[in-house]
Amino acid sequence: MNSVIILQTNGPIPHLFSDEITWFLIFLNALLLIGGYFYFRSLKNRFEDENKKIAGKLSDRSYNVMVQKWDLERRNLTISHQNQEILDSLHYAKNIQSAIMPRPEMINKYFDDGFVYYLPKDIVSGDFYFLEEFNERIYVAVADCTGHGVAGAFMSMVGTSLLKQIIIQHKLTDPSAILNELNEGIVEALRQKETDSHGGMDIALCVIDKKTKQLQFSGANRPLTLIRNNDLQMYKPDKLPIGGFMPDEERRFSKQTIDFQKGDRIYLSSDGYADQFGGMEGKKIMTKKFRDLLQTIHESPMTEQRKTLHDYFHNWKGRLEQVDDVLVVGVLL
Repeated sequence: MNSVIILQTNGPIPHLFSDEITWFLIFLNALLLIGGYFYFRSLKNRFEDENKKIAGKLSDRSYNVMVQKWDLERRNLTISHQNQEILDSLHYAKNIQSAIMPRPEMINKYFDDGFVYYLPKDIVSGDFYFLEEFNERIYVAVADCTGHGVAGAFMSMVGTSLLKQIIIQHKLTDPSAILNELNEGIVEALRQKETDSHGGMDIALCVIDKKTKQLQFSGANRPLTLIRNNDLQMYKPDKLPIGGFMPDEERRFSKQTIDFQKGDRIYLSSDGYADQFGGMEGKKIMTKKFRDLLQTIHESPMTEQRKTLHDYFHNWKGRLEQVDDVLVVGVLL
């Protein structure tokens, strides 16, 4: 028979920890919880302060950027307004310059056919043409003033005014005498004997008498081109400018007389067309190529010649900038 052994204990079962240790552990845990709470609270506050500082700095930068942007926009508006005022003034000056020069269609009043190809580099031009009938003679001139833009335009208006005064008031008919007077007039008008001003112009001037069928030509650095029966002839100018006073210089222009025939074509031009860069190699058109073009197209009606010159010029120029004012005048005698 199996026996069962029963162990008996006297008194209560002992605790694992004493009450003092238990309370100490409870207190320690509570202290850790409270400390952790306040530690994380302080970290949170510190992060919030840092974020506020960063946000403040960003706000200041954003504000400064915004102020700079507003200032830039204000300056741009001011510059835009000033540019618009300048453009308005230039367009007004262009209207005045256009009113002083003869209308292009006036050339057909004096000749069987003709054209004016006028292409300023800027809004206003230092090139101008002159066309006047007086005392049964027709005066035709193309001038290239020093500079272009506003400075050239002022000079062109002075030149136009002086030419009218010399021809109509002084009643000169000799083109060399007209250029001599024009030179003296420019020197006097710009006070070139007293100042450092060297402004002036190059000009080709023709005086045409239809009754005698004579053309008298004088040039200051600008030639006359005449085409007759497919033969191109160039009449050279004097290598002297109009204006630009030089001490101890005796400047006198010469005259060439040409007996013209019906059907002759004459061409006067500034140097702007031949001096334009472009083409495949970015080179100038040059005077020879320009004259070859005139000889190729001279038998066409003048309106078609003008269009051909225009198309050739722009095709040659391509995307390059126009370097100078352009003026070509063609006349059928």
